[in-house]
Amino acid sequence: MREEPRVFTLSLNSSLDHTYYVERILFEDINRVEEKRVDAGGKGINVGRMLARLGAEIEVICFLGGETGKKIASLLKEEGVKFRPIYTKGETRNIFNFVEKKTGRTLRINEKGPLISPEEEERLFSCLDELELNSNDIFVISGSLPPGLKVDTYRRIVEKMKSKTPTVVLDTDGEPLKEGVKSLPFMIKPNLWELERLLGERIESFGRLKERIPILLNKGISVISLTLGEKGALVFWNSHLLYGAPPKITPESSIGCGDAFLSGFLFHLLREEGYRECLRYAIACGTAKATKKGTLMPEKEEGDRFVDEVEIYPAIPGSLHLRER
Repeated sequence: MREEPRVFTLSLNSSLDHTYYVERILFEDINRVEEKRVDAGGKGINVGRMLARLGAEIEVICFLGGETGKKIASLLKEEGVKFRPIYTKGETRNIFNFVEKKTGRTLRINEKGPLISPEEEERLFSCLDELELNSNDIFVISGSLPPGLKVDTYRRIVEKMKSKTPTVVLDTDGEPLKEGVKSLPFMIKPNLWELERLLGERIESFGRLKERIPILLNKGISVISLTLGEKGALVFWNSHLLYGAPPKITPESSIGCGDAFLSGFLFHLLREEGYRECLRYAIACGTAKATKKGTLMPEKEEGDRFVDEVEIYPAIPGSLHLRER
């Protein structure tokens, strides 16, 4: 009997996300908070939280430390998210998001995160060694690196986990992404700015995008999904691409939308469905997340409601511009 596939997510720079809603963000003046919420955060944790809501069998592996780490653990337990903590001496970071209620504009202030010691790094790799994965499981590496870990950490983790499952997904930015792709993960999910930093150039048009993406695919990455915010998303594989247009909504918060998107994509990948349905459901989940406050993840039913409103095209529409002119 075929075992139910699982998803393991790795969150090395977890966070406690504080979201404050104000009328306007004012500098050199008092900002009065009208509403606030606190969520467990960090990209790997968010992916796990969303996949748990979708009904996938998941486990989050995360660094947690101090009182902030205890609060994150408590929140994950409340949500019914299975997690495997690696405790650190340093305090897990906080992230502060200040949102203007009328405009939705957000000011984000992120702490760096705890300094990871060599002993804590060793415990991380021992934990990864002990994980027993099946070939149909998915391993997701998501988010930034905390201080103390070398820039090649994700490259080494991709190499290690590819020996356990072929489906290793990497979602990060900057030098950790540049290093990580050297080990050729199965899939990466950058947004436009992250892709530009990876390629080392500004991408001005879809034509240039279609020239540059095959370079990464030809090296051995199987799938690249590029998120474009309110403009939708693309998925590239082999010599194919699909574009997905999202439904029109009034957004509450863009924080965590990319994580919800990735969760929706992986949920249908687990079910061995084609990339058309993976992209459609990913956009539906990302859209549903945008209707929620803070880093609150939507329920499965909320994502399902948007599925039929997502339009999928076998080519990039001529009327769509990569950047505003």
